[in-house]
Amino acid sequence: MKLQNLNQRHAFTLVELLVVIAIIGVLVGLLLPAVQAAREAARRMQCSNNLKQLGLATHNFADTHKEDLPMLGEAQEGGHWSAFVMPYCEQTNLYESLTFGSTNWAAGTALSNADITSSNPRDRQVAACETMISVMRCPSSVAPEAVFDASVYSPPWFVAARVPANYLAVVTGIQPNDWKPSWGWGRGNIATWGSGQTTKHHAELDGMIQTRHPDRARISQGGMGGATGFRDVTDGLSNTLMFGEAEPDPELASIASTAEEANSGRKDHWAIGGDDFDNWEGTDWSEMGGSTAVQINYPKPVTIARADASPEWGAYEVSFSSQHPSGAQFCFGDGSVRFLSETVDMAIFSALGTRSGGEAVQQP
Repeated sequence: MKLQNLNQRHAFTLVELLVVIAIIGVLVGLLLPAVQAAREAARRMQCSNNLKQLGLATHNFADTHKEDLPMLGEAQEGGHWSAFVMPYCEQTNLYESLTFGSTNWAAGTALSNADITSSNPRDRQVAACETMISVMRCPSSVAPEAVFDASVYSPPWFVAARVPANYLAVVTGIQPNDWKPSWGWGRGNIATWGSGQTTKHHAELDGMIQTRHPDRARISQGGMGGATGFRDVTDGLSNTLMFGEAEPDPELASIASTAEEANSGRKDHWAIGGDDFDNWEGTDWSEMGGSTAVQINYPKPVTIARADASPEWGAYEVSFSSQHPSGAQFCFGDGSVRFLSETVDMAIFSALGTRSGGEAVQQP
């Protein structure tokens, strides 16, 4: 009898090796979507927590300011609502570095070393705009962490490493753009939108977060609140949106580096402040506000040339959007956070954006 060599090993054949590789590939293919879904669920939860914190900060702001909500922004000067609630978002040091009023939120040249501890208040403003504030950024966002921003007018004003934001105040449920009201100044006015509807100033609109009238729009004329209060939300806090997600233009890095034409806009969203809101005429509130008169994830116009009078571009700039699949998250007036589908009925979505429209809203 021939004895088997106990030291002899049986190697894998090429066919067996290919079968094992194929099995591993199938398992990875099955596992990867589950891992990606789990990661997105975690990012969506963090995004929800951000909105929850902004809602809580706003309620705390109102408790301190006689039930007044924060202004959308300090028109004629440039501060944004997000700056006003920073003390309630564990950002007291950043807030205390700011000088509200007639202090620029950008510089005539791009500063390479702006610092919130600088003795120059303008440099502190710029540094605040260059600060990453986690509560203002959705983890699913694909926006760059900082962009070179050259803003309006010629020569332009600069923030060398400005940080995009992902959360906007709800300014209106009816107006689908941030065009100038009929009594504005500068370029020729765009006084109407659709069916002869009159364009309104951001102090005249119907959302929860507004500015005060131009003759008292500055903080020195009445503080950071006072435009609207919880008392004005007669539709009910659980039926009215306060904040929502918005993803800046996917080409923001290249768009922001080119100065805007005077009085025009772009889908750019920023926290803390900006020099494009330091006018009284009512334009460019899309930097910190959005409209529920526009479909969620409204597509960027690709077959229509960029034009200041284009309804499609105007709607795109004020639209809410996100990188979450099929919708975006919103914070209601009562502080609750809910995900709204991009297919939500537009009549309902519009009604959720108004504070006192008297609509009978069935929650989506």
